[in-house]
Amino acid sequence: MNGQELTTFCMTPNPYREDGSLDEEALRVHLRRLVAARTGLFLCSGGAGEAHVLTPKEMGRIYQIGVEEGKGKVPVYAGLRESRSAAAMYEVAKEAIDAGVDAVQLYQLDNGHGMIPNAREQEAYWRELLDAIHSPVAISIHYDAKFKASTRLLQDLVARYPQICAFNLVGSQASYFLELREAIPESIKFYCGVPEFVQHATLGAAGYINPAGNIIPYVCRSLVDAWMAGDLEQVSRSNRAIQRFLRIVNQWAPSTARWVKMGLKVRGLGNGVLRLPYLLPPEAEQRNMADQFAALRIDELETQAAAYVRAHA
Repeated sequence: MNGQELTTFCMTPNPYREDGSLDEEALRVHLRRLVAARTGLFLCSGGAGEAHVLTPKEMGRIYQIGVEEGKGKVPVYAGLRESRSAAAMYEVAKEAIDAGVDAVQLYQLDNGHGMIPNAREQEAYWRELLDAIHSPVAISIHYDAKFKASTRLLQDLVARYPQICAFNLVGSQASYFLELREAIPESIKFYCGVPEFVQHATLGAAGYINPAGNIIPYVCRSLVDAWMAGDLEQVSRSNRAIQRFLRIVNQWAPSTARWVKMGLKVRGLGNGVLRLPYLLPPEAEQRNMADQFAALRIDELETQAAAYVRAHA
């Protein structure tokens, strides 16, 4: 509505063969589906991407494939994974930088064993990383991390480190989002999660990051296309469809990876293989999900949304 180009990013899963090894061809097929829907790639997230069960080299290969399939067509971001030290975060960030992603996301310091880093510790962690990384960086302020950075801290980081290109505020309250958006230069983009996108778009969000796009990529893309077109009727239709979809899949949350892999399987788009410790829910639950998807009429929603997205390309 304000003429700004908006982006929807999809937190992508990693297909595995039955022996647990990465299925590179299946990954390419999936990424091509997302690129066709004009969806940005958010690779190896801590949730849908099962990043914690991947080695840094495996993550590096996934980043390479994502760059090969998406770069220059859609934004390609590296989701790294939550870490308990700057050194551990940098080990994976380097793999993503070497692969040529458009930006790397730095999660907050992990609060393992109930630890919640204080402001000085979080700042020291970010500064250590930003002193070492000179390519574009997105900083995550995720509600699950239990640390809400002060506006002053983030202003200081932005002033000192010009490589900061975005903030990802998934699950943030509107008041906090607006406070930061008004304090940080407009050249730095702010992304939110899909549940809060419609409200946050009015506050200056540049788009949203979500895992739902793995299964309903065109519906997810149609939401931002409709917003940019000022088509409130389509905004309402797309948002209702996404919220109803989330109401279904969140029955199998937390563990985004679990419902994403199960959803892809029941849609005939994957084999459902997860790496331990996650296990695919039993067949009765898979049928339950499939029945709820059928009642939602996902095929019809995706067909209609695809036509809308192509018309607004």
